[in-house]
Amino acid sequence: MSQPDQPPAQRPVRLVQIEPLRGNATPSAAKPELQIAVPRMTDAEIYRKKAYIGFRKIIGLVYTDHSYGAIRRWFLPKVLPDKILYRWREYRKGECNRCGLCCKIVYRCPFFVESGDGTACAIYTDPKHSPPACVVFPMDPKDIQEVQRQIAPAPCPFHFEGIPEHPTLWGAIKAELRTEWDKKLDKLKEAFDF
Repeated sequence: MSQPDQPPAQRPVRLVQIEPLRGNATPSAAKPELQIAVPRMTDAEIYRKKAYIGFRKIIGLVYTDHSYGAIRRWFLPKVLPDKILYRWREYRKGECNRCGLCCKIVYRCPFFVESGDGTACAIYTDPKHSPPACVVFPMDPKDIQEVQRQIAPAPCPFHFEGIPEHPTLWGAIKAELRTEWDKKLDKLKEAFDF
């Protein structure tokens, strides 16, 4: 539903600090909301733009390290459980200042909307189309280092203070597998009265 003073192809978007679609989100302090007109897109247009992004990331593997980080941020949320994926979340400090520099590394994201009032993503708040790579950013300090290297000297406001018990991805996966194995072993011992 559009407002009378806006064209029908535009819709206002609330700009808020976005939390992950899954996992434990903590409510952030209320901030003034900006209104930016974001063009309405059909599912077909969104999928076409996502295909373009995928193509650019694959081609980017030849000439930039950033594509490896973006593919990593796309793949890991799809396969890792929340406990491992968000293990750095409580140590993350800062919040997005909406500078949009991370949306313009290597190429400009087709969903990035920029106006005099600020910046926004056309699909970030859409549960069906929100990009996993953007929703989970930054997963760990490796993400911050990789993106900071691309946008330097402009600073990204995210940083990490402290480290989790298992800071490496492989270490966290091994610890989780060990925990699950121990649970299954305990059930077997209980079942056979060992």
